[in-house]
Amino acid sequence: MMEQVVRWINENESPFGRPVRLNHDGRRSAVIAETAFRRAAVDAPLFEHDEAAERAASDLISLLPRGQFGDVPLAESERLEVVLIQQNLLRLAGTLHGPVYFYPVPGCGVVSSAFGDMADGDHLIEVKTVARPFRGTDLRQVLIYCAMKYASSQTVDEISLYNPRRARLFRSSLDEIAFAVSGRAGVELVNDLVDAMVGFQVSA
Repeated sequence: MMEQVVRWINENESPFGRPVRLNHDGRRSAVIAETAFRRAAVDAPLFEHDEAAERAASDLISLLPRGQFGDVPLAESERLEVVLIQQNLLRLAGTLHGPVYFYPVPGCGVVSSAFGDMADGDHLIEVKTVARPFRGTDLRQVLIYCAMKYASSQTVDEISLYNPRRARLFRSSLDEIAFAVSGRAGVELVNDLVDAMVGFQVSA
């Protein structure tokens, strides 16, 4: 079922922004993506060097598998990619009413609290700066965030997946996605996810 949903998402995504070509070692993609997102979050001037954002991105990537590829400072060609990705992110933010970057997600059951990418009221935006199409893991992540917010009496009505490298955007209501995934309403799906997270905690 999830494979069919992902196919539906990729068939119904829309172009948004300008695609950014991958002109470097692919193992450097994560630090480039994280730097661009952090710069967009503070609306940094596009062509101004931002050492703090680069260092924060490098520190975060170093904690991940293959994190050693984030230790080397960005080359000028990589900084250009950062700027182009940041432009796409800012373009998306410009269409929103009041975008919040790194929005807080309350913990639920065995799942600890976290920070999501972007939120605009009851609309959650999951950003994936990659050279591939959207995957089921991308959708699952934002659905879990929806459930965690629902468990804290916060509502989510819309979900978007955005890839600023490929310049592709998918946006839909939670109800439409939930029906595609499970044949049920959004509230029913997220309630099941909450029950699963709490259930794991009880069984543990």
